[in-house]
Amino acid sequence: MRTVYALFVGIDDYPDKPLHGCVNDVTEAEGWLRQQHGPQHLEIRPLRNKEATKAAVIDGIRAHLGRGGPGDTALLWFSGHGSERPTDDPRAATGMSQALVCADSLDAGRQPLLQDIELGALLDEIAARGAHVVAVLDCCHSGGASREILPGARSRGVTWQSWWRTGSARASRDAGAQGAEPRRHMLLAACREQESAYEALVDGETRGYFSHSLTHALQRLGPAATYGKVHSLAEEQVRSRYHAQHPELRGPDHLRFLYGDVLPASPFLLRHTVSGWEINCGYAHGLRARGAEFTLVDEDGARRPGRPRTVVVEEVRPESALVEPVGWTPGRGDLTTVHGVTPSALAFPPATVTVVGEPRAVGMVTAAVDGAPMLSTSGHGLPLRVEVRGSSAQVTGGDGHRVDPMPLGSPADAARVAGCLTHIARWHQLKDLANPDPWLSSLVRVTVEPLVGDLWHTATGEIVCSYTRDGREPQVIVRIHNDSPRLLWCVLLDLADDYGASPGLFEGDFVASGLAGTARHGEPVWMRLPPGRSMVRGSFARDWLKLIVAENELNVAPFRLPSWSPDASGAGGRGSTAPGDGDGLLRLAPPPGARTAGGPGGPAHDVGRWGTASVLVRTALP
Repeated sequence: MRTVYALFVGIDDYPDKPLHGCVNDVTEAEGWLRQQHGPQHLEIRPLRNKEATKAAVIDGIRAHLGRGGPGDTALLWFSGHGSERPTDDPRAATGMSQALVCADSLDAGRQPLLQDIELGALLDEIAARGAHVVAVLDCCHSGGASREILPGARSRGVTWQSWWRTGSARASRDAGAQGAEPRRHMLLAACREQESAYEALVDGETRGYFSHSLTHALQRLGPAATYGKVHSLAEEQVRSRYHAQHPELRGPDHLRFLYGDVLPASPFLLRHTVSGWEINCGYAHGLRARGAEFTLVDEDGARRPGRPRTVVVEEVRPESALVEPVGWTPGRGDLTTVHGVTPSALAFPPATVTVVGEPRAVGMVTAAVDGAPMLSTSGHGLPLRVEVRGSSAQVTGGDGHRVDPMPLGSPADAARVAGCLTHIARWHQLKDLANPDPWLSSLVRVTVEPLVGDLWHTATGEIVCSYTRDGREPQVIVRIHNDSPRLLWCVLLDLADDYGASPGLFEGDFVASGLAGTARHGEPVWMRLPPGRSMVRGSFARDWLKLIVAENELNVAPFRLPSWSPDASGAGGRGSTAPGDGDGLLRLAPPPGARTAGGPGGPAHDVGRWGTASVLVRTALP
């Protein structure tokens, strides 16, 4: 039986800086948790006001939440003040250090702040032991890990005090360790780290905007809600009250809230906002013009029974698009929930496939290609090639890289080949993403610095990382630089030559003007040849490190694509992955009727402020 260990910290009674809604926040959150039904046991520890000293909070995390092991959940919910100050810590891409203000933090001369790096390390230690760890932070600057005054509202932030010192605590992860990426905690934050969070009179009592919206979203969406849906609904409710507070989600959005199990989930979400119906798919995801169509899907990722409910894009923005329902009228319940949607007609030119070989086999592959919306046997799209040799098919991608030969003896085998081609076409769409307006792209860059092994630049701009002579894998530090005058949200994709894509190197965070963010939280990036690649002299692998930047957060789910593997393919030949991984923009169909599905984007000034930069890294055996 799963045990949920919960620590609810609410502090109103600060000296000279009182708040009034924090205890209300955690009381309601605790009530919500107690109402959940299922095969679970609850272990709840509340800390209210003067009980919530720094020592008590740390003890609650270590001694209470730390009891969680594999299959358990550890939940920290903090409502109170937060604070920030400038820092030269290279891991702080915004140039600021954040902290939670505990009940004794405002006692002059003491050092009872709970800093972001300290809190993150404590929570990640628990996650590393197998528990699913969730932190909900309703305070100012909470997006950094951790309420300015509005008419009728009160700030949850205090000025950094002169006696507070920053520490240098680091997570206990083994820097640069090989193998799987270490487990980390999920974070739902009331605001971006450079923002303030607010409380005010809401529904008859003083509440934090974020805590109130989050508990409302949890009650509305039910126990099967994903983190992505919960955050999306809560964020819109907060923004409708105060547009300058932007709640953040850090961690995989397709996991079930509180429990962490993987749920089938669409990579795109539809919600009703103050601007109208909105989908979190925009220019930076490859959407180019009005007319693209999305179809609502059920919670299990399947299309809804009966006549499909569709929406059509009316306006494209860098990170999202405004849409209108077509052929159906949303009900009142649709206005207060979040729908998963999948693309059903998008304005992408199909890849052009050339098939050569024995006529019967060529006919089978051609028929399969004709049934794949992202592929065509004519035109001027991305050139792909299939060469039939006996009873096998050799696929060559647009970059000249070949995948392992696949069997070809039946229409099902031909469909698998078409699935491989579709997968490669999707990968190239990610690799080739670019804003026709190059202004912002010219002001961001990616650098690679050697740690282990040799590194040099070729005349064509390729970066070569070499194994050491004694066979050690090269290690590098990868940084993303913001040379623009703006604060930018950044994600760094690793597009490998086995046709996989992952945003795991830098999965979305803000980088301040003139500063740099570091991949893998400052830990080394290990460059290695993939499994199955020949380990002989001269062998190599290529990775395109692609930086995508915007002024607001981007949905990263469509940027995940599994490496192509015919052994793991599902229907249609797509590689099977966790829900949301790799579905992206793959499920496409021609637009219905005479509707124009798009074409090239409008004038450069219409595409919004987003940009890209990339470097090609070759990992080689000397």
